[in-house]
Amino acid sequence: MEEVYEGKIKLPMGKKDFKLTITRNGDGSFDGEFTVLGSTAPITDGKIDDEGNYTGACKITTILGTQEATTEGRVHDGLIDGVAKCRIGVLPLKSNELW
Repeated sequence: MEEVYEGKIKLPMGKKDFKLTITRNGDGSFDGEFTVLGSTAPITDGKIDDEGNYTGACKITTILGTQEATTEGRVHDGLIDGVAKCRIGVLPLKSNELW
């Protein structure tokens, strides 16, 4: 079943909307997509545990250029609380309710 998480990611130019879509594979892995600034990229090497703690990687091209990133955090109760780590820094990403 597909899970969709939306919120804000804190970029150098301020908080911007994002969407993370994941599909759990039942073996501790997931497939997913990350969308920000009008660009969508697949999540690779997605891993998630029973408590919703996740890690993954993506390569996304936006107005900031192409960014290779890793992401980690937790999804729970329909919310996401995590970070994306890339060359421009560690960028918090959270559901709107958690800001």
